[in-house]
Amino acid sequence: MEERLTKLEMKLAYAEETIVTLDSVVTEQAKEIGLLKSRLESLEKRVSDVMDEMGDGVAPSDQRPPHY
Repeated sequence: MEERLTKLEMKLAYAEETIVTLDSVVTEQAKEIGLLKSRLESLEKRVSDVMDEMGDGVAPSDQRPPHY
């Protein structure tokens, strides 16, 4: 019975360590995702600004040919 309890305690300790490790990984990933979202928004704004400077804001590949 004592051996069984010791094995369960060891498994619980391992599970708790795994949870703490996974929590730190998820936290770091959330920070990185936030940074990447911010950078993406900045790039989207820059592209939008460049498109606005080019004219009506529609990329030439998205424009219909003059005969339409």
